[in-house]
Amino acid sequence: FTVAVTAANGCTATANTTVSQNTTAPTPSASNSTTLNCTTATANLTGTGGGTYVWSGPGTITNGTTANPTINTPGNFTVLVTAANGCTATANTTVSQNTTAPTPSASNSTTLTCTTTTANLTGTGGGTYVWSGPGTITNGTTANPTINAPGTFTVAVTAANGCTATANTT
Repeated sequence: FTVAVTAANGCTATANTTVSQNTTAPTPSASNSTTLNCTTATANLTGTGGGTYVWSGPGTITNGTTANPTINTPGNFTVLVTAANGCTATANTTVSQNTTAPTPSASNSTTLTCTTTTANLTGTGGGTYVWSGPGTITNGTTANPTINAPGTFTVAVTAANGCTATANTT
């Protein structure tokens, strides 16, 4: 821009100034590395792109005006990043959830008698096993423990996602 000023004596002077423009939007990204499950109830989100951050999405967003908030609900999350020049842009990330319980079963095929004093139980469903019931349970954290007393036995099966379900056999 140029301005020209003419004085009362008729002399003229000019001055110049340049106005620059910065409308470059930030380049945000949003990510997470956690799947919510039966033992992991929260996930950390990660936003990049500089400036200020405002997160939105389902559930509770703790520290939602930081680059790394914590969430407690699965779903789609959006970060609005505002650069120092006031320009904004958004990025999204999705947090998934796996709370599928295992489907265990428990069985036995032996009747305890005076001569058959132990029996093997069979558990299925994958993951880890914990058996409970009367008497002594040998190898009670395996799929196939040995028992020495009659009664009802329960197996708690925990899947890799931390979810647990039970089954019984008599």
